[in-house]
Amino acid sequence: MAKTLEQIVIEGLASDCSSLEELYVLWQTMQLAETDTVGKTCHMEIDKRSFHVDGVLNPEHFSGVLYILKEPSLKRYIQKGLTFPVITDIRKEYRRYRKGYEDECGYLAGMQRLLLGENGASMTGQQIMDTLAVMYVNKRGGKESSDDIWMNYGYEYIEFLKRQIRLIAPRVIVCCGEEIFRLVVKEVFSNKKHIRNRGEHMIWKDMVKNYQFTADANYRHTADPAKAAVAVVNMWNPAYRVNKDQYLSPEEYLKEFERRIKGMEV
Repeated sequence: MAKTLEQIVIEGLASDCSSLEELYVLWQTMQLAETDTVGKTCHMEIDKRSFHVDGVLNPEHFSGVLYILKEPSLKRYIQKGLTFPVITDIRKEYRRYRKGYEDECGYLAGMQRLLLGENGASMTGQQIMDTLAVMYVNKRGGKESSDDIWMNYGYEYIEFLKRQIRLIAPRVIVCCGEEIFRLVVKEVFSNKKHIRNRGEHMIWKDMVKNYQFTADANYRHTADPAKAAVAVVNMWNPAYRVNKDQYLSPEEYLKEFERRIKGMEV
Protein backbone atom coordinates (compact mmCIF):
# COMPACT_ATOMS: atom_id res chain seq x y z
CA MET A 1 0.00 0.00 0.00
CA ALA A 2 1.16 3.54 -0.73
CA LYS A 3 2.23 5.34 2.44
CA THR A 4 1.38 8.93 3.31
CA LEU A 5 4.14 11.43 4.09
CA GLU A 6 3.23 11.13 7.79
CA GLN A 7 3.65 7.35 7.68
CA ILE A 8 6.98 7.61 5.87
CA VAL A 9 8.29 10.00 8.54
CA ILE A 10 7.07 7.75 11.39
CA GLU A 11 8.54 4.66 9.75
CA GLY A 12 11.89 6.42 9.39
CA LEU A 13 12.00 6.98 13.15
CA ALA A 14 11.64 3.26 13.93
CA SER A 15 15.33 2.47 13.37
CA ASP A 16 16.29 5.13 15.93
CA CYS A 17 14.22 3.66 18.77
CA SER A 18 16.46 2.61 21.66
CA SER A 19 13.85 0.62 23.58
CA LEU A 20 10.87 -1.61 22.84
CA GLU A 21 8.61 0.73 24.81
CA GLU A 22 9.58 3.61 22.56
CA LEU A 23 9.09 1.45 19.48
CA TYR A 24 5.60 0.32 20.55
CA VAL A 25 4.42 3.91 21.03
CA LEU A 26 5.65 4.81 17.56
CA TRP A 27 4.14 1.59 16.17
CA GLN A 28 0.68 2.42 17.49
CA THR A 29 0.99 5.94 16.11
CA MET A 30 1.76 4.42 12.71
CA GLN A 31 -1.35 2.25 12.93
CA LEU A 32 -3.52 5.29 13.61
CA ALA A 33 -2.05 7.02 10.56
CA GLU A 34 -3.10 4.14 8.29
CA THR A 35 -5.88 4.74 5.78
CA ASP A 36 -7.98 2.18 3.90
CA THR A 37 -6.92 -0.73 6.13
CA VAL A 38 -10.00 -2.97 5.90
CA GLY A 39 -9.29 -6.15 4.00
CA LYS A 40 -5.64 -5.22 3.56
CA THR A 41 -3.86 -5.01 6.91
CA CYS A 42 -6.91 -5.27 9.18
CA HIS A 43 -10.09 -7.35 9.34
CA MET A 44 -13.39 -5.49 9.18
CA GLU A 45 -14.34 -6.90 12.60
CA ILE A 46 -11.16 -5.62 14.30
CA ASP A 47 -10.56 -2.00 15.31
CA LYS A 48 -7.44 -0.66 13.61
CA ARG A 49 -6.26 0.72 16.98
CA SER A 50 -5.93 -2.79 18.42
CA PHE A 51 -2.39 -3.61 19.52
CA HIS A 52 -0.73 -6.53 21.29
CA VAL A 53 2.50 -5.90 23.18
CA ASP A 54 4.91 -8.84 23.02
CA GLY A 55 8.61 -9.55 23.53
CA VAL A 56 10.86 -10.97 26.25
CA LEU A 57 8.84 -12.57 29.04
CA ASN A 58 11.45 -12.25 31.79
CA PRO A 59 14.59 -10.18 31.03
CA GLU A 60 16.47 -11.67 33.99
CA HIS A 61 16.18 -15.22 32.67
CA PHE A 62 16.10 -14.64 28.89
CA SER A 63 18.09 -17.35 27.10
CA GLY A 64 18.25 -15.56 23.76
CA VAL A 65 15.53 -17.60 22.02
CA LEU A 66 12.78 -15.73 20.17
CA TYR A 67 9.66 -17.40 18.77
CA ILE A 68 7.83 -15.61 15.94
CA LEU A 69 4.18 -16.42 15.29
CA LYS A 70 1.53 -15.23 12.88
CA GLU A 71 -0.92 -13.20 15.02
CA PRO A 72 -2.87 -13.27 18.31
CA SER A 73 -6.42 -14.54 17.93
CA LEU A 74 -9.31 -12.12 18.51
CA LYS A 75 -11.89 -14.74 17.55
CA ARG A 76 -13.55 -14.77 20.98
CA TYR A 77 -13.91 -10.98 20.92
CA ILE A 78 -15.41 -11.07 17.44
CA GLN A 79 -17.87 -13.83 18.40
CA LYS A 80 -19.10 -11.65 21.27
CA GLY A 81 -19.62 -8.74 18.88
CA LEU A 82 -17.05 -6.56 20.63
CA THR A 83 -15.74 -3.83 18.34
CA PHE A 84 -13.69 -1.68 20.72
CA PRO A 85 -9.88 -1.63 20.31
CA VAL A 86 -8.14 -4.52 22.04
CA ILE A 87 -4.90 -3.30 23.62
CA THR A 88 -3.20 -5.93 25.75
CA ASP A 89 0.16 -7.29 26.84
CA ILE A 90 0.12 -10.75 25.24
CA ARG A 91 3.13 -11.75 27.34
CA LYS A 92 0.81 -12.20 30.32
CA GLU A 93 -0.81 -15.18 28.59
CA TYR A 94 2.55 -16.92 28.34
CA ARG A 95 3.58 -16.06 31.89
CA ARG A 96 0.46 -17.85 33.15
CA TYR A 97 1.35 -21.08 31.36
CA ARG A 98 1.69 -24.19 33.53
CA LYS A 99 1.39 -27.33 31.37
CA GLY A 100 -0.43 -28.97 28.47
CA TYR A 101 -0.78 -28.26 24.74
CA GLU A 102 -4.16 -26.54 24.58
CA ASP A 103 -2.69 -23.53 22.77
CA GLU A 104 0.54 -22.09 21.37
CA CYS A 105 2.06 -21.71 24.85
CA GLY A 106 2.44 -25.47 25.25
CA TYR A 107 4.16 -25.91 21.91
CA LEU A 108 6.60 -23.10 22.65
CA ALA A 109 7.32 -24.58 26.08
CA GLY A 110 8.01 -27.98 24.49
CA MET A 111 10.38 -26.49 21.89
CA GLN A 112 12.13 -24.37 24.47
CA ARG A 113 12.70 -27.35 26.74
CA LEU A 114 14.40 -29.14 23.84
CA LEU A 115 16.59 -26.13 23.06
CA LEU A 116 17.65 -25.79 26.70
CA GLY A 117 18.67 -29.46 26.78
CA GLU A 118 19.78 -30.75 30.16
CA ASN A 119 19.17 -27.35 31.76
CA GLY A 120 15.50 -27.48 30.81
CA ALA A 121 14.80 -31.07 31.80
CA SER A 122 13.96 -30.27 35.42
CA MET A 123 12.36 -26.86 34.89
CA THR A 124 8.66 -26.18 35.50
CA GLY A 125 6.48 -24.78 32.73
CA GLN A 126 6.69 -21.31 34.24
CA GLN A 127 10.48 -21.47 34.52
CA ILE A 128 10.72 -22.58 30.90
CA MET A 129 8.58 -19.64 29.78
CA ASP A 130 10.78 -17.21 31.69
CA THR A 131 13.65 -18.03 29.33
CA LEU A 132 12.03 -17.11 26.01
CA ALA A 133 10.64 -14.20 24.00
CA VAL A 134 7.53 -14.30 21.83
CA MET A 135 6.69 -12.02 18.94
CA TYR A 136 3.73 -11.76 16.57
CA VAL A 137 3.98 -10.49 13.00
CA ASN A 138 0.51 -8.94 13.04
CA LYS A 139 0.25 -6.86 16.21
CA ARG A 140 -3.42 -6.05 15.58
CA GLY A 141 -4.54 -9.66 15.79
CA GLY A 142 -6.61 -11.87 13.51
CA LYS A 143 -9.56 -14.23 13.58
CA GLU A 144 -7.98 -17.65 12.92
CA SER A 145 -8.69 -17.53 9.20
CA SER A 146 -6.56 -18.33 6.17
CA ASP A 147 -5.87 -15.05 4.43
CA ASP A 148 -3.04 -12.67 3.55
CA ILE A 149 -3.97 -9.88 5.96
CA TRP A 150 -1.35 -10.85 8.54
CA MET A 151 1.33 -11.02 5.84
CA ASN A 152 0.25 -7.67 4.36
CA TYR A 153 0.58 -6.23 7.84
CA GLY A 154 4.04 -7.76 8.17
CA TYR A 155 5.32 -6.07 5.02
CA GLU A 156 3.59 -2.78 5.90
CA TYR A 157 5.37 -2.74 9.27
CA ILE A 158 8.58 -4.50 8.28
CA GLU A 159 10.81 -1.69 9.55
CA PHE A 160 9.19 -1.99 12.97
CA LEU A 161 9.52 -5.77 12.99
CA LYS A 162 13.17 -5.50 12.02
CA ARG A 163 13.84 -3.01 14.81
CA GLN A 164 11.99 -5.13 17.36
CA ILE A 165 14.14 -8.16 16.54
CA ARG A 166 17.31 -6.08 16.77
CA LEU A 167 16.30 -4.72 20.17
CA ILE A 168 15.50 -8.20 21.49
CA ALA A 169 18.87 -9.36 20.11
CA PRO A 170 18.15 -13.12 19.96
CA ARG A 171 20.76 -15.78 19.27
CA VAL A 172 18.07 -18.19 18.01
CA ILE A 173 14.90 -17.26 16.11
CA VAL A 174 12.27 -19.96 15.69
CA CYS A 175 9.86 -19.05 12.89
CA CYS A 176 6.58 -20.90 13.44
CA GLY A 177 5.55 -21.12 9.80
CA GLU A 178 7.21 -21.34 6.38
CA GLU A 179 5.95 -17.90 5.33
CA ILE A 180 7.27 -16.32 8.52
CA PHE A 181 10.66 -17.93 7.89
CA ARG A 182 10.78 -16.51 4.38
CA LEU A 183 9.73 -13.06 5.60
CA VAL A 184 12.42 -12.99 8.29
CA VAL A 185 15.25 -14.34 6.14
CA LYS A 186 14.38 -12.13 3.19
CA GLU A 187 13.63 -8.87 4.97
CA VAL A 188 15.30 -8.90 8.39
CA PHE A 189 18.53 -10.39 7.05
CA SER A 190 18.22 -8.66 3.65
CA ASN A 191 18.59 -11.99 1.91
CA LYS A 192 17.04 -11.03 -1.42
CA LYS A 193 18.00 -9.70 -4.81
CA HIS A 194 16.35 -8.08 -7.80
CA ILE A 195 16.64 -9.63 -11.24
CA ARG A 196 15.79 -7.37 -14.18
CA ASN A 197 12.41 -8.19 -15.73
CA ARG A 198 11.87 -11.02 -13.25
CA GLY A 199 11.23 -9.12 -10.02
CA GLU A 200 12.47 -9.98 -6.57
CA HIS A 201 13.80 -13.41 -5.71
CA MET A 202 15.04 -15.14 -2.60
CA ILE A 203 18.67 -16.13 -2.48
CA TRP A 204 18.36 -19.67 -1.16
CA LYS A 205 21.24 -21.51 -2.77
CA ASP A 206 23.70 -22.82 -0.16
CA MET A 207 22.18 -20.57 2.51
CA VAL A 208 19.41 -22.63 4.10
CA LYS A 209 20.56 -26.05 5.25
CA ASN A 210 18.44 -28.52 7.19
CA TYR A 211 15.81 -25.85 7.91
CA GLN A 212 18.40 -23.49 9.40
CA PHE A 213 19.76 -20.13 8.28
CA THR A 214 22.77 -18.66 10.10
CA ALA A 215 24.04 -15.09 10.19
CA ASP A 216 26.83 -13.10 11.82
CA ALA A 217 26.46 -10.27 14.35
CA ASN A 218 25.69 -7.85 11.49
CA TYR A 219 22.80 -10.05 10.31
CA ARG A 220 24.62 -11.14 7.18
CA HIS A 221 24.52 -14.77 6.12
CA THR A 222 27.47 -16.91 7.10
CA ALA A 223 28.13 -20.63 6.84
CA ASP A 224 31.14 -20.34 9.13
CA PRO A 225 30.24 -21.71 12.60
CA ALA A 226 32.91 -19.49 14.17
CA LYS A 227 31.16 -16.36 12.86
CA ALA A 228 27.56 -17.45 13.41
CA ALA A 229 25.78 -15.23 15.96
CA VAL A 230 22.15 -15.86 15.03
CA ALA A 231 20.38 -19.03 13.85
CA VAL A 232 16.94 -18.88 12.23
CA VAL A 233 14.94 -22.11 12.33
CA ASN A 234 12.12 -22.93 9.93
CA MET A 235 9.41 -24.78 11.90
CA TRP A 236 5.74 -25.53 11.32
CA ASN A 237 2.90 -23.45 12.68
CA PRO A 238 1.66 -25.02 15.97
CA ALA A 239 -1.68 -25.50 14.21
CA TYR A 240 -0.03 -27.55 11.45
CA ARG A 241 -2.26 -30.10 9.77
CA VAL A 242 -1.41 -33.26 7.88
CA ASN A 243 -2.90 -33.11 4.39
CA LYS A 244 -5.03 -30.14 5.57
CA ASP A 245 -7.28 -32.55 7.44
CA GLN A 246 -5.80 -33.93 10.65
CA TYR A 247 -3.86 -31.92 13.22
CA LEU A 248 -0.38 -33.16 13.97
CA SER A 249 -0.03 -34.39 17.56
CA PRO A 250 2.20 -32.39 19.96
CA GLU A 251 4.51 -35.39 20.22
CA GLU A 252 4.96 -35.58 16.44
CA TYR A 253 5.42 -31.81 16.26
CA LEU A 254 8.18 -31.76 18.88
CA LYS A 255 9.88 -34.79 17.36
CA GLU A 256 10.12 -32.91 14.07
CA PHE A 257 11.42 -29.79 15.84
CA GLU A 258 14.12 -31.84 17.57
CA ARG A 259 15.19 -33.13 14.17
CA ARG A 260 15.36 -29.62 12.73
CA ILE A 261 17.54 -28.16 15.47
CA LYS A 262 20.03 -31.03 15.39
CA GLY A 263 23.55 -29.74 14.92
CA MET A 264 22.68 -26.11 15.61
CA GLU A 265 25.89 -24.11 15.94
CA VAL A 266 24.65 -21.00 17.79
